[in-house]
Amino acid sequence: MSKRSPVIPRWRRRATAVAFALIAVTAVTPTALFAAPSTLWVNDDSPSGYSAPGTSCANPGYATIQSAINAASAGDTVYVCAGSYTENVSINKPDLAVMSTSGAAATRVRSLVSLAVFSITQPNVTIDGFTIIPAGTVAKYDIGVNVAIAGNASAEIAHNVVARGRIGINLGCSSSASTIYHNIVRGASEAGINIDTCEIAPLYPGSTDNSVHHNTVCGGLYPYSIAGGQGSNNNHVHHNTAIWITAAGTGNHVHNNVAEVFNIAPGNLANNNTVASVCP
Repeated sequence: MSKRSPVIPRWRRRATAVAFALIAVTAVTPTALFAAPSTLWVNDDSPSGYSAPGTSCANPGYATIQSAINAASAGDTVYVCAGSYTENVSINKPDLAVMSTSGAAATRVRSLVSLAVFSITQPNVTIDGFTIIPAGTVAKYDIGVNVAIAGNASAEIAHNVVARGRIGINLGCSSSASTIYHNIVRGASEAGINIDTCEIAPLYPGSTDNSVHHNTVCGGLYPYSIAGGQGSNNNHVHHNTAIWITAAGTGNHVHNNVAEVFNIAPGNLANNNTVASVCP
């Protein structure tokens, strides 16, 4: 007698198919749903045109920094090639790095209108390697870099030169946890690096838990070359060179700096600082 193959019930066949389908979906989900970060390339004077997102300075994707940011997604890196850019850049996406390829000496960003040259409104943003020139020196938003975030900003601002402006680098009141390092700020009319305080009585909340180190700041009104206002607490200010350094909040640690004047309020720790003339 011949043997017949066992018959698999229809419901079981459907269940088996579903199981294999789930396995297949599981296998592709990480690749399909979590794309790797991209790089976008900006060059202001590409002779060969633009093909987004670009692959190099010789083959860029964008003529302006803002157009690249508009096309970027969280986690991407925008590489800015040597050149001169006139624009106000709004970084409104998180986890974005905007970096020059040739450093501040070769990459200039000049304000188009009287707004911050770079405005950061999302957390975990990096700005690295630019000469930054605000439009003027007296208007409210004549600022080089403005961290306009309430809460954890975790911005990283490094290796820039900020020339003029009312404020060079501003850590907006109620922002926190940014790192500002190896910048040169000169010619600001009010404050070089401002760890800001909101003018909201009675608490006057300030920017907190930031690290400001290895910067050179010449300029600002007395005593605001590097300044933390009332309510700007628990900041770490160290290894800077400036005309004046002020800490008016509490819990700040100011150490290993060189400045002409230190204005440190009670409730802060200051040690290993040197009083010396440092700016022409």
